[in-house]
Amino acid sequence: MQKAVVSTQSTGVINQVLQHLVDVRVFDRFKYVTALFTEIKRVLKPGGVFSLNTCAHDQIAAMWWIAAMPGVLEKIQYRTPDIDELKKMILDAGFTGFTFVRDDTPLLGEAYWKYEGCFSEEYRSADSSWALASDEEYSKAMTNLKYALREERETFDNIARNSIAKTGHTIQVFGYNKPE
Repeated sequence: MQKAVVSTQSTGVINQVLQHLVDVRVFDRFKYVTALFTEIKRVLKPGGVFSLNTCAHDQIAAMWWIAAMPGVLEKIQYRTPDIDELKKMILDAGFTGFTFVRDDTPLLGEAYWKYEGCFSEEYRSADSSWALASDEEYSKAMTNLKYALREERETFDNIARNSIAKTGHTIQVFGYNKPE
C-alpha cells in the first residue's frame, strides 16, 4: 500500500539520531535512514526545509572521549553515514537542493571542555557512544582519561581543541523541498 502525499509540514528537524536508525544486522544498514529522508520529503510542503545535525567521520574521531575508545569509534563510524553516502540518500529521496555547513561550536558549548564530566553517569548518559564500549574498553578509557587529565592535562586539552578546530564539531544539513 502506497502512502498518500501529505505535504503538510514546513520544517523538519533531525538532531544527532542517524546512528540510532541503523540496523547493523542487515546488508543495507542505512535502509531506515533512507526511509527517513523519503518520509521527510513526503510530508514537507513545497518550499519546506529540513535541518539535520550529524557528524562526519573525522568529526567523530576528533571527539576527545571517543578517541579514548577505539572500538567505540569504529562502531559509531560504521553506524553513521559518511558525507558522500548522506548526499546520495538525500538526492535519492528526491531533494534537489541541500546545503552542508560545518559547525565549529560543540553542541554542549563550554561544557564540552569540562573533561571531568566523563566520570559522572549523568554526563555519560547524555551521549550514546558510551553504551557501545565493552566493559574492558570502558575501564581502560576511564583509567587513561584520569591519567591524562591528572598528568598531561595541558597536552590533552591542546589536542582536543586542535582536533575540533581542524574538523569542526558537527555538520548542519539543510534540505529544501523545491516546488515542482
